[in-house]
Amino acid sequence: MIRTLIVDDEPAARSYLRSLLADAHSEVEVVGEASNMSEAQRLIDDLKPALVFLDVEMPGGSGFDLLRELKRWDFEVIFVTGFQRYAIQAIRFSALDYLPKPAQPDELAFALERYAERHAADLDRAKVQEHFLENIAQKETQAFKLTIPHGDRTFFVAPTEVERCMADRNYTWVHLVHDRRYLLARTLKEFEEMLSPFGFLRLNRSALVRKDTIVRLHDGHAELKDGERLEVSRRRWPELKRTWAA
Repeated sequence: MIRTLIVDDEPAARSYLRSLLADAHSEVEVVGEASNMSEAQRLIDDLKPALVFLDVEMPGGSGFDLLRELKRWDFEVIFVTGFQRYAIQAIRFSALDYLPKPAQPDELAFALERYAERHAADLDRAKVQEHFLENIAQKETQAFKLTIPHGDRTFFVAPTEVERCMADRNYTWVHLVHDRRYLLARTLKEFEEMLSPFGFLRLNRSALVRKDTIVRLHDGHAELKDGERLEVSRRRWPELKRTWAA
């Protein structure tokens, strides 16, 4: 059983999430609920949860404030939040997970799958947590660095080090400079949402590239600095030509 704590200042939101978990996820045991930061700290100490669903925005201290206060934590976190671009980008860049409010059953199932993968992986959790705290300390999303877990090592890279992202079902190959690439358990759509503010362009269903790596558009293809030639979908071709030329 996964000992789980729900932290949210809205009773209806806690009840809704608890019911979703009870309906379809018998492996999850909700051992407690908290409505604010101080209550959450006490229950974390008392109940020792393995997983915490943590609301980002709460009166008296946010979910981010709670983790800043803890500095290190021995549980996994799935953030629960309404749309707040800065918070969502910080979570994604830090290889953590989140659910939008209100959570949908399929989104919850996928988040729990990724929880199981992270929990089983041999990650340097202290480094990942430290990097998350560094990201949320930044004033601008442009300063965020991407967390790339790889085996028992974890890398932190600036978006300028990423050349392209290639879909592989629900996974994505992230290609970095100097011929490095890593397979991450995130969809290409997630990388598009993360990286589009940094000048990344979608070419087709499978490819996302940094604009300044494209040297030529010709015959329905984008030619990249490293010699790679990627097809551009017919639907995306006109917009890509306009954006690339700008």
